[in-house]
Amino acid sequence: MLEARKAGISVPIIYSVDVSENRIVMEEIKGVRVKDALQSLSDGEAEQVCRKIGEIAAKLHENDIVHGDLTTSNMLLEGDRIVLIDFSLGSKTSELEDKGVDMHLLEEAFHSAHHKRSALYETVKNSYTRTYPGGAEVLRKVKEIEKRGRYTRKE
Repeated sequence: MLEARKAGISVPIIYSVDVSENRIVMEEIKGVRVKDALQSLSDGEAEQVCRKIGEIAAKLHENDIVHGDLTTSNMLLEGDRIVLIDFSLGSKTSELEDKGVDMHLLEEAFHSAHHKRSALYETVKNSYTRTYPGGAEVLRKVKEIEKRGRYTRKE
């Protein structure tokens, strides 16, 4: 989370970490899950949120940060700010495969949780590739991952 914050991504502020008690005290974000917000936002607002999602994913990957569970359930919309949460599966890596899996999970979230608005994933991808110079290569890796079978989406 600290690495993501350094990269300019909104994440909750960590106030304290108590290793002996396995406790982290962090900022409470008074927002709604992006997963829920996308159901009710106007088309224009939803498109704006999706552009921001693409930018966030691009900043993560440009800084070799992989979230590990990059879905709209792990994003909170607080006003016009998107806060990324739950980095429990995250890692610091330059591996194209890991970045591809991140984007594949995000695409799957759009096709399952947002099936009525799944076309908005195109906005995410366009924003991602505009913001991240390596974005097109990552999206090619996503296609390769999908062809492996276990990740194939049924349409």
